[in-house]
Amino acid sequence: MAGGVFLLAMLAGAAPAQGGDWPVYANARFEYGICYPADLLIPQGEAPNGDGQRFLAADGAELAVYGRYNALDTSLKGEIERQGMRLKGPGGRVTYRARKGESATISGLAGNRVFYARTFLHDGKLLSFELTYPQSAQKRYGPVLTRLARCFGPM
Repeated sequence: MAGGVFLLAMLAGAAPAQGGDWPVYANARFEYGICYPADLLIPQGEAPNGDGQRFLAADGAELAVYGRYNALDTSLKGEIERQGMRLKGPGGRVTYRARKGESATISGLAGNRVFYARTFLHDGKLLSFELTYPQSAQKRYGPVLTRLARCFGPM
């Protein structure tokens, strides 16, 4: 999708679904965006190198969004598997994998935490978001995750 068209689509989709405000964080350096529930996830400020931002919730959930240049020509499959290995840690397990077009998703459990990562390989850049949250909060974060996945992507 062309940059401006995607951003307009994201902004149009930013109306509250589960209540509250869903502003869009747009990253100028890597040209991606994501909407987020402002009443739940608090932005921590953009990283000094401009690659992304972390958002934290009072219940311990965390959303990380970031981009990087694909200087090593990493495959989308390789990148999402690397993320899954890191997020699950030594005792966790991957429960879901999917690839479609220029995006891939992986999710699973790491102890009592759910993890979900989505990555785009777009114009020589790897654009990712990762959401982790307590398994006990699945009812709260399931709908949030669905919306994040819909509104995340290249601009």
